Amino acid sequence: LANDLDKGFISDGRDSSVTVFNLKTYAVIEKIKVTGRNPDAILYDPFSHRVFTFNGGSSNATVIDANTDKVIGTIALEGKPEFAVSNGKGKIYVNIEDKSKVNVINPVSLKVEQQWPLAPGEEPRGLALDKEHQRLFSVCDNKLMVIMDAQSGRIISSIPIGTRVDGAAFDPE
Repeated sequence: LANDLDKGFISDGRDSSVTVFNLKTYAVIEKIKVTGRNPDAILYDPFSHRVFTFNGGSSNATVIDANTDKVIGTIALEGKPEFAVSNGKGKIYVNIEDKSKVNVINPVSLKVEQQWPLAPGEEPRGLALDKEHQRLFSVCDNKLMVIMDAQSGRIISSIPIGTRVDGAAFDPE
């Protein structure tokens, strides 16, 4: 959701597109074809006013200007992207499921700046961020949540979790 623009964006994996809609009326504004296959996770970055779709079928991310609803770039990723979060200050973090890594993306230059291994975590799915303390929480298929420093990529801890976890959220309260 891009509340500042009164727009919402939905990834449509089956037809590799994004549906843009008005947040007040829910009317469809536009349907945008992405530059990859099977967009799954989608993220609006308020820092850059860009929408990022993470395309699991083509190991890349499509970047859309949220003001104009136009595709402005594609970011190659080294594996299958899963979930992503923005720190709102110029960094986007995305789990790379099949490589058990986190990629750090610059939303302005559209470049992967860093790649951090998640070991002992394997096949990361959901990702959450504590912005105040700069901590990433990556939930993994091998029943671990890996807690990582969002500035250095250093693994702080890992804790056991349940099976089949696909999402994560951080509640600052």
